[in-house]
Amino acid sequence: MNTHGSPDAPDPRAQLARAAELTTRTRAAAWRWVRVYLGGWAVASAALVAAIGLGGTAGMVVALSVWGALVAIGVTWARRQGFAVAAAGRRIGIGAGLWAATYGVILAVGLTAFEGAPGYWVPAAVVSAVPLLAAAWWPSRTDVASATGVPDDAR
Repeated sequence: MNTHGSPDAPDPRAQLARAAELTTRTRAAAWRWVRVYLGGWAVASAALVAAIGLGGTAGMVVALSVWGALVAIGVTWARRQGFAVAAAGRRIGIGAGLWAATYGVILAVGLTAFEGAPGYWVPAAVVSAVPLLAAAWWPSRTDVASATGVPDDAR
């Protein structure tokens, strides 16, 4: 028998506990997915920048072709993640925006002043990944809440 005196009715406290557990699991899955997605994008970006800067025309053509395929795969995979994209859309947008700006500056400077110079392109490849890795690993509000023990709604 539950708190309402009916043997068949579900216990509201148990239902709330289950809902809280499912919410926590869903958020954790979303953040894991987003970290994998942005981390993969960061690695691909570093390879793309290095290939554009150090591979000459052939390297650029191959890199951009591979990049196009990776983008198609990434978009398809992201669409299948439904809840994860909805939960992390802002984070992905911020990471993508910062990456685009960084990537644009790297290419503008590198292609005009440092064509084929490893001293520029190797560090530039690493730098291109930084906005995506920062977006992937910057603690979420949920991470902060679990580390501090203060729930989101208490802040």
